[in-house]
Amino acid sequence: MKVNVSPISTFSESCLPQSTLNQQQLKSSSTILESQKLQLYDRQSNNRISLPSQTRECSVCSSEKPYSEFLGNYSDACLHIERTVCDSCVYENTKFLVENTSVYDEQLICPEQNCNATFDFYAIRGILLATGKSHIVFEKYDKNLIYRRLEEMTEFVWCAHECGSGQLHDLQGSSSPEVICIKCQLRTCFTHRTIWHTGMTCAEYDLQQSQLPDDGTCAWLDQNTKRCPQCRWYIEKNAGCNEMKCRRCQHKFCWECQADYKIISREGKSNHRSWCSHYKAKPVDVSNQQQTQRWCNVQ
Repeated sequence: MKVNVSPISTFSESCLPQSTLNQQQLKSSSTILESQKLQLYDRQSNNRISLPSQTRECSVCSSEKPYSEFLGNYSDACLHIERTVCDSCVYENTKFLVENTSVYDEQLICPEQNCNATFDFYAIRGILLATGKSHIVFEKYDKNLIYRRLEEMTEFVWCAHECGSGQLHDLQGSSSPEVICIKCQLRTCFTHRTIWHTGMTCAEYDLQQSQLPDDGTCAWLDQNTKRCPQCRWYIEKNAGCNEMKCRRCQHKFCWECQADYKIISREGKSNHRSWCSHYKAKPVDVSNQQQTQRWCNVQ
């Protein structure tokens, strides 16, 4: 409640009854008024001191934020009594970690100073959703968490052809580690988590990997050889045409673009890559084009 008090200087002797006007009464009135002013000032001062602060400075962004942005802890394991980091900074920190790292539950630490409490799934969900932001960030975090749980299962394998699919493979109930992707139908080796090594058993593949050359030889191989598109064996071209035949798996392919020669011999040179020097586009069917044009003219 606002109280208006007129200063002493505004009091005029003419405002007082003449019968009561004397120096002692005036002095007494002035003393009472001054006392009232002091009491009012004390009350106003006490009120200002007792009222809680409506804002607080964030220790991260150094901005004055509403006191409501510092209420409550995100984890029961937090050691701090009061928060110094605002909700917005906690959200931005969590959002950055989720979008740019493979952060999972119990890996995100409370940003408050001297607090090493970790945020579990429910804490991270509360941080990402409580501010009313888009659910996209939380959905990404939730999906990554599911992927991690799947990868912890010994019978789960991702497709090595990077189609984004994965599946369970019961190796004990199957005689082969060969996995056919339910999405792209391409083959993955369950044992090595790589593209299926056609023409080789897992033991033969291990032997090949153990005989891989050192870094210097690898650089030479990259410059002077190519891998067979089917069995991934190194092939060196000394002379001759670009139709190559792998001695290991008998696969025929184009040396320049690695297109399958079985398909090329059956369907023509249009199955080379478009940038290959052997590529030849399919001829246009002139009769069909003329017939279509005549139909358009009639219309």
